[in-house]
Amino acid sequence: MVLEELRHKFISCKTYEPMEHNELMDFARQLYLRGELTIGQFRNLIRELESKGAVPPNTFEDILEIT
Repeated sequence: MVLEELRHKFISCKTYEPMEHNELMDFARQLYLRGELTIGQFRNLIRELESKGAVPPNTFEDILEIT
């Protein structure tokens, strides 16, 4: 899966455009955990999203701040 496919899948599932690359990163993680992406696809998407500025939460405290 390439980034554009991920974006289209996000839009079809969530019915809105992702506001930032971090949303796509979270969505890719969900797909991977549900077994809808292989580890290779997941890693490639994460690399591409990080190159575009997406950042994963670093700590549990960062995750709590998001919610």
